[in-house]
Amino acid sequence: MAMKARLLAAAATCVCLAAAASAFDVPTVAFEEGFSPLFGDGNLVRARDDRAARLLLDRRSGSGFISSDYYLHGFFSASIKLPRDYTAGVVVAFYLSNGDVYEKTHDELDFEFLGSRWGGQWRVQTNVYGNGSTSRGREERYLLPFDPTLEAHRYSILWAPTHIMYASPLSHCHCHCT
Repeated sequence: MAMKARLLAAAATCVCLAAAASAFDVPTVAFEEGFSPLFGDGNLVRARDDRAARLLLDRRSGSGFISSDYYLHGFFSASIKLPRDYTAGVVVAFYLSNGDVYEKTHDELDFEFLGSRWGGQWRVQTNVYGNGSTSRGREERYLLPFDPTLEAHRYSILWAPTHIMYASPLSHCHCHCT
């Protein structure tokens, strides 16, 4: 992936995106310095210290935010707690994309959390798209072997010049070579 991308987080549910820095000793910036609301402003609740945000879902809208800057590579992480109950059709996403610049040929790296029926397991799908297509990337789906609605769990993407690594509370990490 040679194109720069922006970090985006979108929720169609109740999600907490907390500062990732504490677990990895990585510096953070205040929300105003690094991000802008993307949609559902009323459902974006920023922490008092302005270094974390909680994304909410109501009957009318979810919410999302976008980074102010573009990144060529980096480490991106979010602490996410998924909603309980019936969530079929709900997708929570934590992703990097340059789709706002290259609409039909965008690059994308993401975690997509695919909702469940009453009491069912959540699935997480990781995507790597190059030039707007999985023919230059791949999709992988996993059943989460734990209940992601009980507490927040950390999900991370390490995007290096030659490798993309996804890390989650699953028992393993997986890597894509570019």
